[in-house]
Amino acid sequence: SKHVGRDLLAGLKNIVGGELTAYTELLEESRQEAMDRMVAKAQALGANAIVGIRFSTSNIAQGASELFVYGTAVRVEANQPKLPDPFPTQG
Repeated sequence: SKHVGRDLLAGLKNIVGGELTAYTELLEESRQEAMDRMVAKAQALGANAIVGIRFSTSNIAQGASELFVYGTAVRVEANQPKLPDPFPTQG
């Protein structure tokens, strides 16, 4: 577990009810870290954007979860509109 102290406090709060803010914060930190890693890998591949981003979580053991972030790294280029030919050929 990343934060054992948070686990103990969260267990007590779970008994009385309410949001488990320690876990909410941990999930937010984990999501941000996963996004940062994905962006770094995409940039290393030469991408300048990521499309179709999705998150997935699963429980892997008692009190342990894993978080995945998926996306497709792409290279986006500006779309240059083609101007009409001012002198079209007659054929």
